[in-house]
Amino acid sequence: MYTCRKYFFLLVTIPCFALSFILLGSGTGHGGQYRVRYSLEKDTLVCVIGNNFYDYYLHHADPAGFQLEIIRAFAKAFHCPYRITLLPSLEQRQQAIAGQQADIMICSHGEFREYMQDDRLTAAFLLPDSSAWVVDTKRTEMIKLLGQWMAQYRLSKSFKAHRRKYYTVTSLNKERRLYSSLSPYDTLIKKYAPTIHWDWRLLASLIYQESRFNPDGRSRRGAYGLMQLMPQTAEGFGIFDIENPESNLRAGVKYLHYLTKYLRLNEASETDRFKFVLAAYNAGIGRIRDCRAFAKSQGKSPDKWDDVAAVIPLMRHETYYAGDAIQLGYFKGSETLAYVRNVWERYEHYLNLVAP
Repeated sequence: MYTCRKYFFLLVTIPCFALSFILLGSGTGHGGQYRVRYSLEKDTLVCVIGNNFYDYYLHHADPAGFQLEIIRAFAKAFHCPYRITLLPSLEQRQQAIAGQQADIMICSHGEFREYMQDDRLTAAFLLPDSSAWVVDTKRTEMIKLLGQWMAQYRLSKSFKAHRRKYYTVTSLNKERRLYSSLSPYDTLIKKYAPTIHWDWRLLASLIYQESRFNPDGRSRRGAYGLMQLMPQTAEGFGIFDIENPESNLRAGVKYLHYLTKYLRLNEASETDRFKFVLAAYNAGIGRIRDCRAFAKSQGKSPDKWDDVAAVIPLMRHETYYAGDAIQLGYFKGSETLAYVRNVWERYEHYLNLVAP
C-alpha cells in the first residue's frame, strides 16, 4: 500500500502540481518570467546522467543528444550555466543526488523503478521517451521551478522538434564508449597542446569554434586555416606558410603562449587564466586588458573571469567607456562572451566524452 501511495504522489501529484503553476503563473513560453521566487542565474545546474548513447554523444565533434538538448533549454530559460557529469551506475547517481552534489538525476523508467524499491520519496518528472528527471524532495524550490518549466516545455514546439530529431538516431540505447578522436588533426593537436600546458581537448574545442577543423577555411577579414589566423600574426612568430595545417597550428599555439605571457595572469586560477586567454584570442589582448582594468575600476577582481564578464556589457555605454579605464573605447563584448562560453562548454563535454 505504501508503494502504491508513493507512485500516486510521483506520477499524479507532481504533474498536477506542475500544471497548477501553468495556470497560476504569468510566464510566456518556457523562457518567460515565472511566479516561482527562485532563480538559477548565479548557480551552476549540475545534472548526472547515465551511459546511454541516445542521451548524450558527439556528432561531428559537436555535443548532441536528447537529454542534452533539454538540459540546455532549461539552463537557457533561467540564464544559468550547466554541467553534465557522466555516472554510468544508478548507485553513483543516487549518491550524487542524496549528497546534493547534483541537482537533477536523469535515468530510465526502469532505473527509476529500481530506485523506488529503496523506499525513497523522490519527485520525478517523466518524459515520453521513457526517461525520468529526479530531484530530491528536500529541494522544494527546485521542484517548483522544474515542475512549472517542464510542464510548459513538454507542450512546446522545441520539445516536439527535439523528439523528432532524436527518435531517428540509429544508435538508440547503444552503450557509449569514450571517443578516441575528434578530427583528422588530433595527432597534431596532441603534439602542440602540451607545449603551452593545455589539455589537447581544450585546444581542439578552440579549433572547432574557429574553423570546424577545416584547414581551408577563410574569413571575410582574411583569417585563415584551422586556427583562423591573420597572416601578419603568424609572420610575427616567423611562420609564413599558414596554409599548411601544421604550420597554422604551430603559429596559433605560439600566439596563445604570447597572450598568456602578456596578459600577466599570475593571480588568476587556472580556469580563469584559460578563459581570459580565450577571450583575448577572440577580441585581442588590448581589449581584454581594457576589460580587466574596467572591472577593477568597478570594484571587481580583474583576475576572476566571472567578475570581468559581468561588467563587459557596460562597456558599450558611453557613460562607462569614456572613462580612463577603457583605452580602446566602445566594446560590445557579446561576441567574446559567447565565444568563451561556447569553447569552454564544448571542452567540458569533451572531458566527458573524449579519451585523454
